[in-house]
Amino acid sequence: MDARLKESEWIILQALWQEAPLDLKGIIASVQQQNPAVSWDYKTYHSFLRILLEKGYISAERHKQSNLYRPLITRDEALSCEAESLISRRGYFGSVSSILVHMAQQGQLTQKEKQELRELARQLSEEDEE
Repeated sequence: MDARLKESEWIILQALWQEAPLDLKGIIASVQQQNPAVSWDYKTYHSFLRILLEKGYISAERHKQSNLYRPLITRDEALSCEAESLISRRGYFGSVSSILVHMAQQGQLTQKEKQELRELARQLSEEDEE
């Protein structure tokens, strides 16, 4: 399984993580609801689904006249793959923390991400005190 997911793969998987199984029409509806800026045509969705099937990220089960798609990787597994990929490339960036610092300095972190980082810092501080 490739460690890094392409943005299109994340978008499709987000739809399937939210509600599965979904047929192609359901995936298109979910993606358009979650990401109104996405304007892929039918063939593009079909291509992305084929790629995800080949990579082993999703499964397809024939149901009546269409396929029902399910994720074979959880959101946490996907995030772990992304983290491992980032950590393996830390030589290019100096450190993982330097990326976070840069994002914070550039105003690229959402309020939720800032809160998650504060919580992580609190947990790490408590671990150090033990």
